[in-house]
Amino acid sequence: MPILGWRGNAIRFFRNPIRYMSDLRSTYGPVACLVQGQSPTVFFRPTGLESRTYFAFGAENNRRVLTSIDDFQTGRPRGPKTRAFDLLSNNILTMNGAKHDEQRRLLMPAFTREHLHRYHNDIVENTEEHLRGWRPGERRDMLSEMTRLTLAISTKTLFGLNPTTDSRSLALKIRQMVDVLFSPLAMVPLDLPGTPYRKLRLNLEETVTSLQTEIARKRAQGSPGEDFLSMMIAAHDEDAGRLSDDELVSQSFVVFFAGHDTTSCALTWTLFLLATHPHVASELLDELDEHLAGAPPTYEQTYSLSVLDRVIKESLRVLSPGVIFPRIAVRDTTLGEFEIAAGSEVLFSPYITHHDPTIYPEPNCFRPERWLSLKPSAYEYLPFGAGPRKCIGAGLGTIQLKVIVALILQHYRLGLVDGTKIDPHVNVVMSPKRGLPMTIHTQDRKFSLSRAKIGGYIRQMVTL
Repeated sequence: MPILGWRGNAIRFFRNPIRYMSDLRSTYGPVACLVQGQSPTVFFRPTGLESRTYFAFGAENNRRVLTSIDDFQTGRPRGPKTRAFDLLSNNILTMNGAKHDEQRRLLMPAFTREHLHRYHNDIVENTEEHLRGWRPGERRDMLSEMTRLTLAISTKTLFGLNPTTDSRSLALKIRQMVDVLFSPLAMVPLDLPGTPYRKLRLNLEETVTSLQTEIARKRAQGSPGEDFLSMMIAAHDEDAGRLSDDELVSQSFVVFFAGHDTTSCALTWTLFLLATHPHVASELLDELDEHLAGAPPTYEQTYSLSVLDRVIKESLRVLSPGVIFPRIAVRDTTLGEFEIAAGSEVLFSPYITHHDPTIYPEPNCFRPERWLSLKPSAYEYLPFGAGPRKCIGAGLGTIQLKVIVALILQHYRLGLVDGTKIDPHVNVVMSPKRGLPMTIHTQDRKFSLSRAKIGGYIRQMVTL
């Protein structure tokens, strides 16, 4: 046990979750504890019961944790004891049982193929508008670029707002709040001017107020729009009835956050992998030229472009934005050979599963061709989760990835910058800690020139 007890291991974990979990898996096997003995839970509010924090690795443990909903459930994250935090944290990600099923049933119609087809047009329009601002020879941070782009798309598809004029009043408030919410420093309850805790508390209140204002504005309009929030205002169900105003606030918040954050990181990592693997970029552009000839993929083509599909699948495997997710044991149970006491926290990792060499030979290699024959189970490949709580926005996220990558690659070649240091930063999802600077070139097919000397922990994560 380290000198600082559980805190020492928690610091090591938050500093580099990938390294920490990889070491745990190789040293202790499929189930490991944060420390020996009791320790406060890392992600959830303390329950007051005997608790330990466990890491559960591998497909079988994924299946056990994700399907045994009577044993393992989600919980409220740590945060300020305010009404705003309670309201925003009471959403489909943290609900359980009948309430979760009811809310999921109300949200699902907004993500049917019919509605995805409508969202597709907004994705294309916003992406083309964003790319018109790029100039050959410029150096831009692709993490910032993809975040701005997905914020604009989510602002339009989820709230029906004009991204260029309305986003600052709502989208950016949510983005700023989430950045602080999952920072370890915000867990220190020091409510003084300038502290992360005070900033978080104020951001939470501003986010709730902005969402309430937008809901009231849409109701006053009378005619429902085709965006997610408009549909949710009009949603009804024979058993559940309509969503209450509080539920509209909490569910629209979490859908917006999940709708752009994971996607922006996945896009950033995909652009990095294409720049470091010229032969893959060349093969993908061949397919796009043959079928699209410079045009954006139609909705139907997002399902039929096979090379593009394999590239996205492999990117989501090699550099999974969703690194780790928590569950809480709600009763005494077991996990493998371990007895798990009620109140204990169990953390499972899609990233570690996606790098299991028994499932994926040479797991650190970016090889989209492996998907020509690879057919993993739902618990061996889970970039959007699995089981009854699988992400309801998986289809929308995948369409965004495919459309944006196809449009960028047809118009531009993005080159890495010599000396760039890339380390993972895990704040709900994984992103490059210092961003990803890239130089913009017209699409000249000189993909071998896109590579550069790269440093940082990324070299331990990907075979370059």
